[in-house]
Amino acid sequence: MTTILLSIGIIAAFAILFWLDKKQGPEPTPAIVHVFDVLRNLNWDMNENEIKNTFQGSKKGTSTRLNKKSILTRKENFGGQEIYTTFSFPNDNAGRVSKAEIRLSRISQKDIDQLFRTVCKQYGQPGQHDSNIEGSVKWATEPGILTLENTAPEEYTLTIKEEDIKV
Repeated sequence: MTTILLSIGIIAAFAILFWLDKKQGPEPTPAIVHVFDVLRNLNWDMNENEIKNTFQGSKKGTSTRLNKKSILTRKENFGGQEIYTTFSFPNDNAGRVSKAEIRLSRISQKDIDQLFRTVCKQYGQPGQHDSNIEGSVKWATEPGILTLENTAPEEYTLTIKEEDIKV
């Protein structure tokens, strides 16, 4: 009788551990980690040098003057998944960053679903907006407006802009 109770207890313990492990969800992919690294560390008072110092480890960083703005770009590759991050610095913004754009290429639907769930968990459900862009959703966040849009098959762009947070 003791052996039977002990066996049932061990089976129950393993079942509970298995259930708790499943409940925690999948590990975040490098793309999700990168997105939240940018969102966590981005500050609208940062200039181009501060962005370069904060977001190190890029394989390629360039600064280009276009349409009265300066752009700093990074390209990273995580296991075949390319991530392009672009920071924009309008000349009329005293050299401060006003927009960050993260383009996720070759991303699977499973990864984008996890990214969407993670953003929703962090910022709530996306708000209603007047955009006519199909496949685009927006969140009002403390740092500004966060937009996720499907720009091509297996490609999504996440944009954060310093704006009034009315969605």
